[in-house]
Amino acid sequence: MSADVPNSSASPSSGEPTISLQSISRNLLVALQRQFDLLAFSLANLRNEDPTTYDLYSALPRVMPAQPAHLTHAQMRAFSRGLLLRTSINDLLQLSAAGLDQCHLLCAFIKEKGKNRAPDAEADQRVAKRHQEFARAKLQDKFETLEREYGIINELEDALFSLAAALRVLANGGQVTNDDISPDGTLVLDFKMIRESEEDGKKVAKLADIARTFKPGEALELSDEELLGLNITVAKFLDNLFRAVNDYGTSQLGEANA
Repeated sequence: MSADVPNSSASPSSGEPTISLQSISRNLLVALQRQFDLLAFSLANLRNEDPTTYDLYSALPRVMPAQPAHLTHAQMRAFSRGLLLRTSINDLLQLSAAGLDQCHLLCAFIKEKGKNRAPDAEADQRVAKRHQEFARAKLQDKFETLEREYGIINELEDALFSLAAALRVLANGGQVTNDDISPDGTLVLDFKMIRESEEDGKKVAKLADIARTFKPGEALELSDEELLGLNITVAKFLDNLFRAVNDYGTSQLGEANA
């Protein structure tokens, strides 16, 4: 899902590394793949683990820090899965924010310096100041800045906000409360998943929109397939982001320099 663009780059000065859309997309998507692999590996281990092995490793030290608080295998399995869900969503949000930050830096250089590749300390300082403010901003403000300054809009913006809402629920115990819901009385988690459909007698796999609805008092839980689907959602989000940055660079620099 990379949107690599030849020569789409900007550099703060001749002595510093070039910032390119190719490197941004490559590094973020590799990091996302590692996140996906780790999640799949962890889910497989949870599915296949043996209760006797847990008991064996629990007994290895011969003593525990606070044995009355020791969790049984069933309790630990539920705890581990909840932790996996929370950390996965947190990591995906951080990776998405990193994508926004890095793409903003590239766009800021393009807007400030255009085709000028000559060293310009004052321009670099203006870019650095603008980018520092962006990096400290809230998620909503990041999207607003990208749209206002560079015309960059991402159709999966709401999906990212729903992930942030889900993380707040999970950080507070995992049960949806009245503080978490929208005016319609629910919390909706939006994401993407691959779904098969039949067209002209053939099975076709397509990216589908999924919406899980939770009401106050319900636990925020996802199936293994849905949890893995969150990674696909962020992959599509990044793909849209890279394409939008590509379009912005082309509009500012022209095809030959985009």
